[in-house]
Amino acid sequence: MNHNDTQMRFNLHSNPREVVQLQQQLMDLCKDVGFGELSAFQFTSAAIEAVNNCIKHAYAGEEGYPITLQWRRHQDFVTIEIRDEGKPLPLHLLESPVLSGVDAESGRGWHIIHEWTGSVSYARQGDENILTLTRRL
Repeated sequence: MNHNDTQMRFNLHSNPREVVQLQQQLMDLCKDVGFGELSAFQFTSAAIEAVNNCIKHAYAGEEGYPITLQWRRHQDFVTIEIRDEGKPLPLHLLESPVLSGVDAESGRGWHIIHEWTGSVSYARQGDENILTLTRRL
């Protein structure tokens, strides 16, 4: 397999059980193209956090809605593009995230996503949210 331009597409639903299965597949892909154990864990965890955010926020916890994840390695970068048809992402979340206090019930996810990826971008196209995470090998 030519690792310089590899891609995989995952079609799943807003269902936490499907997310658990996806996590190991992403870890394996990241390690296969040259990420070390820690880097693979961090990038995969950031992507899983983003998918969980789709379920919790964009789809308000409702199961059965579509989420597409496109994993791609191009030269010395890996990108993970996550698409959903839920509510738009509030734009203030894209600004530099502030870590929530230790007693906070939530709010750490965006911090993890930003810390464990090289860059994060968001677009709304029609009725679709597109979140792209990028990390250098």
